[in-house]
Order: sequence, then C-alpha cells, then structure tokens
Amino acid sequence: MFHNAPVMLKRPFFIFALIFLAISHPVQAEKILPAPSMILPIECELGWNCWIANYVDHERGPQTKDYTCGTQTYNAHKGTDFMIRNFRDMQAGVVVRAVSDGIVVGTRDHMKDIDYRKLPKEKIAKKQCGNGVRLEHKNGWITKYCHLRKNSVKVKKGDQVKQGDIIGLVGHSGMATFPHLHFQVEYIPKGSTQRQGYVVDPFVGISRSAPCEIGAKPLWPPSLLHDLTYRKLDIFDMGFAATQPKQSGLAQGLYDDETLSIRSPKLFLWGRFLHVKKGDSLTFQITAPDDSVLLDYTSTIDKDQAYRTLHAGLRKPTLNWDSGVYRGYIKLVRQDENGGRIYKSETTITLK
Repeated sequence: MFHNAPVMLKRPFFIFALIFLAISHPVQAEKILPAPSMILPIECELGWNCWIANYVDHERGPQTKDYTCGTQTYNAHKGTDFMIRNFRDMQAGVVVRAVSDGIVVGTRDHMKDIDYRKLPKEKIAKKQCGNGVRLEHKNGWITKYCHLRKNSVKVKKGDQVKQGDIIGLVGHSGMATFPHLHFQVEYIPKGSTQRQGYVVDPFVGISRSAPCEIGAKPLWPPSLLHDLTYRKLDIFDMGFAATQPKQSGLAQGLYDDETLSIRSPKLFLWGRFLHVKKGDSLTFQITAPDDSVLLDYTSTIDKDQAYRTLHAGLRKPTLNWDSGVYRGYIKLVRQDENGGRIYKSETTITLK
C-alpha cells in the first residue's frame, strides 16, 4: 500500500484520450482549464464498508495497467469502481453525492438491479452505465455516476446541483456484476462540440512526471488521498455458515448470521477477497469456545483474480457442537520483492 508525494513538472506534458474514445489529438496540459474541487462521490468508509475494485485502465492495447502500473483494472475501463459489500447494504441505501457544483445534463432511472449476465444482450445495449447521472461542471469538466439503484435518482436534466447534494443511491444496474458506483471524469476542451471528452484518471489528473505513481496534481484533494491509498489486496468480507456457502448467496448477504444452532451439521468459515494473486498462501482456522483448534487448513491460490470467494469447513464432531463463541481466522501470505506481506482478518459466531 502506498502513494507517492506530488512532484513538480519539469517539461510540458500532454493528456491523451484513451484509444476507445476515438479522439484524434492530444491536448497540451497547460491549455487545460482548472478542474473543480472534488469530494468523494460515495458516502462510505473506504476499507470498512466500501472498496475500490477497479481503477482507470492506462494501457492502450489489450494489456491492462492501473495508475500504479498494477493490474486492478480491466481492458478499456474508464472510471473508478467503488464497490459495496453486498445487496443487503445496497437495499439499505448507500448515498451517491455530486463531487462538485454543476448542472445535470443527463439521467436514467428505470433499469433493474440485476447481474447483466442474466439478461439478453439487447437489454443493456448502449445502456452499459445503467441508471446514472451526468454532470457538467465549470471549465469543461464532466463527471459521470453509473449503476445507480432503480428509482433512486434524485435529480433531472437541467437541475443545478451543489457539491455534496444527493443525486442517487448505489445500485446494480447496467453492465455490472456486483453493486457498485462507477465514477468517471472527463474533460471537453473549450469550444469543442464533442459530446464525450478525454477520460481523466482522478488519481493522476492531467499530468505526471513519471509513470506508476500518483499525478502531480490529482483531482482528489489532499484531505482524501490518505483514505484513497492504493490497497494491493483486501479481505473485505468474512463469516460463518452452517451450509456450504454459495457465491450468489454471499453477494446477497445471506450468510451474515451472528448465531447458529449447536445442531448445525457443518460449520464453514468463508471469505471474500479482492485482487488475489497466483501463489498467495491462504489459511483458514476455526477455534472452539475453549480455544482448541478445530480446523487449520492452508491452500495456494492458483491464479490471479480480481474477485474471489473461498471457504473451508468441518462436520459436527459429536451429537451437538459445544455452545459458546467460535472464532474464525483468515491469513493470506503474499511473497514479493521485499520478502512478503501477511494479511489477516477474524470474526466470531455464537453457537447455542
């Protein structure tokens, strides 16, 4: 986890349109008008109840690269994806706010919250953003908020919004496989008639002196940069279940029990992960109320994956489980050029 301090520019830099925007020429950085002051577009606590799942793709070809030269993106991805834990949190309502003052230039609010892979392709054709809001700010800057919850959009075309105004709720509409906010920043040069602008990564801004680091003038204010620190891996959710947990059920939030029956036939410890890598060593451990170890299972991740769910469990050892508090521990060990790093998380369940 890291971010580099801003550095001064030593020569002219250019902002280039990503290749999929088909914009024909670069814009010289010194000719770009200042970006508006921005706040976080989602009301949540990063690392606690929301996480960044994907960043802007900086590669022009079929390969992918985020602003740190890492792989937390996918081909031609134009924004920053703020993921929430599950559908239960989505239904409770996670607020989306305007990052700066602006005018609403487009909205959509009628699409279902559903995994797009369950829909015919024509249902989302030219509607990949799902329910969303597009805001125009001063100096040619545009922000876009996608995958909002059906019937949650609070604004209409032509409305004036102030920084921090609620514009909708996080949802699962459009081309989305999980509930999240896709937040996108664009720049349209003064006098241009183009509708879509240059994609700008808010972690970079319009220029930087070296690749693989935060920009000289990122669009996020300094007060937010600590919260937005790049995280190489997250154990973002874990818990216990009496039956083998299904990925769809975990995404729905169906295994968040605080108590289970002592007559449960099995006991599973499950975890959900962002950005696991091939070779990561993963250990699941369950301890009984008397602190004895009931399960200690280690495996090795077989491939890089942006999102992964895994579990381990055991059968009821006797007629009933002992009543009391059981503890679950997940430990992931990743080797790197500095020797390695250990990621840990733990949870409890009461059996009675």
